[in-house]
Amino acid sequence: MKNRDYFISEKNFSEEMLGRVEPYLEKIAEDGYFDALDGKKLHFVFYKAENPRGNIAVCHGFTESAEKFREMCWYFHHMGLNVFALDNRGHGYSHRHNSAPEVVHIKYFDQYVDDLQKFVKQVIKEKAPELPLYLYSHSMGGSISVQHMQKYPGVFSKVILSAPMIKAKTAGIPEPVTKFVTRLFILLGKEKEKVIGYKGFNPDRTYEESHDTSKARFDYYHSKRKLNEKYQTSAPSYRWVNEAVKVAKLNLDPKRNEKITAQVLLCQPEEDSSVFSEMENVFIKQVRNGRLVPFKDCRHEIYNSIDSTVAEYLDTIEDFLFNE
Repeated sequence: MKNRDYFISEKNFSEEMLGRVEPYLEKIAEDGYFDALDGKKLHFVFYKAENPRGNIAVCHGFTESAEKFREMCWYFHHMGLNVFALDNRGHGYSHRHNSAPEVVHIKYFDQYVDDLQKFVKQVIKEKAPELPLYLYSHSMGGSISVQHMQKYPGVFSKVILSAPMIKAKTAGIPEPVTKFVTRLFILLGKEKEKVIGYKGFNPDRTYEESHDTSKARFDYYHSKRKLNEKYQTSAPSYRWVNEAVKVAKLNLDPKRNEKITAQVLLCQPEEDSSVFSEMENVFIKQVRNGRLVPFKDCRHEIYNSIDSTVAEYLDTIEDFLFNE
């Protein structure tokens, strides 16, 4: 971020977040819900800027929440943006399709896409209708964003895809096997159940097992997860995996990607064990206004990297939003 007065360093990270960032954001936050197309209640947080230069929606990844992106919301706010952070269905404080709090279930991936569009129309456009509209997304949120740009072209003028789930890695299991197993369990009436092999939320998970290169940033959010069941989603249902596999084909469809009119910045980490980086390369070449920027010294969660990487990441995003 160009203005380093607002940068939160790994040194004393939790103290800075808890003593400086969170009290500030809580003062300006509007916590609310809106109705999805199927009537389900979805949760969001709105951080209003003084004299805003634009609106930005934040769309998180699988098993995450709007809460995880407090640091990024802080930066976007100090870039002069109204920030609208969404809890995708099945996550955080939004509606869940099953009773198991650890399991993320979805009937159709397209529900996420329509949720995002309803969020834009019912919340963002109501609160700040005349400003430029941007989108920041991570991982699963990136896949939602691609599908949204294909289905609703022209809604967002600029879109940031951070390690997007163009095609997810399926724990080393070949895709045909994954498809067969998930379809079988769906046919057996077990579509909402946790996929075998996933142990659920682990309060003792270590930084070394994470997708982060900053222990301070990992520890900060993991401590919140341990205290709040709403943040302990950690495993997919059989239906979720089935939908995630199917959506990869749509993400890589050149005819669908021809419809994308937004300027797209794809931020790609050096190491990614969650999604196929090579499929990101294929996707971005299909987008007429797309650009890929690689980042060193990071894993899947670029925003939870060491300070030098996060600083470069923020500079790249700020330049993309305001200088291109």
